[in-house]
Amino acid sequence: MSFTKREKPMAVSLFLLWALLTVFAAATGPFGTFEGLGLGGRIAYWAVIVGVSIGLTRLQLHLLRGAPQILRFASQLPYGLALAALAHGMNLMIFPQWGGWADFGFLALVTLSVVLMIEAAVFLGRRHLAAAPLREAAPDSKDQPPETGAQAPPNPEVLFQRRLPLDKRGALIRLEAQDHYLLVVTDQGSETLLMRLGDAASELAEVGLRVHRSHWVSRAQVRGHIRQKGRDILKMSDGEPVPVSRSYKAAAQAAGVL
Repeated sequence: MSFTKREKPMAVSLFLLWALLTVFAAATGPFGTFEGLGLGGRIAYWAVIVGVSIGLTRLQLHLLRGAPQILRFASQLPYGLALAALAHGMNLMIFPQWGGWADFGFLALVTLSVVLMIEAAVFLGRRHLAAAPLREAAPDSKDQPPETGAQAPPNPEVLFQRRLPLDKRGALIRLEAQDHYLLVVTDQGSETLLMRLGDAASELAEVGLRVHRSHWVSRAQVRGHIRQKGRDILKMSDGEPVPVSRSYKAAAQAAGVL
């Protein structure tokens, strides 16, 4: 799957989100913009605020891809202050009565509260969706006959693929982190899950290994590797190159994929 094919639906979704939020904010006029601006002014005002907010969010997610959750929460402070500073600067130019630290403090408090609530909701939703297939896969002791002997532990790859549609389940090839999402590639196609790469790599430790902050590979699907401009690149069975970062190189060598 090429970068262009992955990014085109995302760009369309972001544009629709920007348009929807801009129209909604212009129609409702929060924070006094309804009384202080006409419809055209509100559209322009909120188009800038929403557009910059979405752009900063995308930049933040890209820079923190694969980072621990605590760092994601901590990053909301400079992110929220940047949005508040933007709105404060626009208000100073547009509204004669606007100004002072009290107004900026109010904006900063509201902005930080909103971004922290959104990040917490995304985190809780991701945890819930990631755990749901495992809860479904766990057998109910009330419905199971008594054990007559030792049973083999469940195959981690089979359990992991319960999250995938039936037509996408097959030999697991690789995983790729994409912001809050995870691209899962099998020999039957690909699917995007709301899941952290670190959580998936822990579940699939017996099957493969993480070779980059954004990439995990199945050992059985590595077809070789090459050196390209001083970097190690794995050749996978689906034809896609996967980079091996220096911090994961020793583990890749120990696993025999380099």
